Formats: sequence, C-alpha cells, structure tokens
Amino acid sequence: MIRAILGSGLMDPDIRGREMRLWQALGPAGYRLRSVGLAALLAVIGVVVFLGSMTVASLLPGSRAGALGPGEQQVRAVVGDCQRVGPISRRGFGYWWECEASVITADGDVRNAWIGPSVVTHEDRGRAVELRESCRDKIHFTDCTYGRPTSRWLGLGMLLIVRLGWLVSLFSGFGVAMFLTRALLGAPRYFRFRGNPPSNKWT
Repeated sequence: MIRAILGSGLMDPDIRGREMRLWQALGPAGYRLRSVGLAALLAVIGVVVFLGSMTVASLLPGSRAGALGPGEQQVRAVVGDCQRVGPISRRGFGYWWECEASVITADGDVRNAWIGPSVVTHEDRGRAVELRESCRDKIHFTDCTYGRPTSRWLGLGMLLIVRLGWLVSLFSGFGVAMFLTRALLGAPRYFRFRGNPPSNKWT
C-alpha cells in the first residue's frame, strides 16, 4: 500500500531523470537535505490550509452538520461555564468561546453539551438561548453540533471549504511521505523501491 501511494502518478521518466540529475548535482547529503526541506514546507502548507479552512467554518454561526443531511431541530440551551480557546486550536486561527450548556428539546429532553465556536459566549452564561441542533446519531443523540439559524446554502458552502481543506492536507501528507522516503533511501534506491529503477548511467 505504501508503495502504491508513493508511486501513484509519479512514474514519469522526466521526473525520474530530473531527480537523478539533482542527486548527482547536490550529492547524497544535499539531496537528502533538500527532500527534508520540501517535506517540511509541504507539512506547513497542509497545516496552514487546514487551520484556515477550520477558521472559515468557525465563522459560520449555523450548526454546520445540518448542511448535508442530518437536518436540524430547534432547541433551547441554558449556557453554563465557558472557556476561551486559541490563538491556534481545532477551531482554526483566532480566539473562540466554547461553552457548557444544558440543551432542552421540544419534547422536554435535557442533555449536556459543549457549544462552540462562539455560537454562545461568556456573556450568555445563565441565559436560555434558542439554537438549532444537528445530530448525526439521532438515536443516542451523539456527535451533535449547535448553531444559530442561518442559510442552508451558506452552511453547504462552508462545509465544502472544510472538505477542500481536508483534501489539500491529505495530498500534503502524501507529499511529505514521498519526500521523507526520498531523503531516507536516496534517489536511486527510492526509484528501485517504486519498481522504476534508474538507468545504468545513474548507478
């Protein structure tokens, strides 16, 4: 599986020739250092893009998960203690409030939940706030998100941005694995590992 991932789409002889020329021009140490540097650059890009997409998603006041399928129901949340997260967190860049709340449904059911990012804040403590709830598991009411009423199309757009961030991060991860493998093996052994050995003039 590793070999398939690292070799996918990279069997072009021009790429192999370029890498082998770099191997000879930079030498083993220089080539490995270059590969590690490119892996680090891709890792930074992946993290920044992912956190950026999460930041955009956190700006949406809606429940997010309701944009594609689970649907929403109106609930009342009595806000309790809040904590501030940031400047870098799973919510992205910036500072965001996450608050504990008692959620009361239209049927009178009560459950505890954490609500964020900044859908409610410390200024709402002790107040009852009307929100929208979206739960992926509608039997046990787990994996629920909460938000203010908002456009479903806006929620869908934000969700697509998050998916794009995940996709870029995934490809960045593949690139990091590829360059670190090149750094570990060196160019000649790397292409042999992929089943695409360099010609004799490079060995």
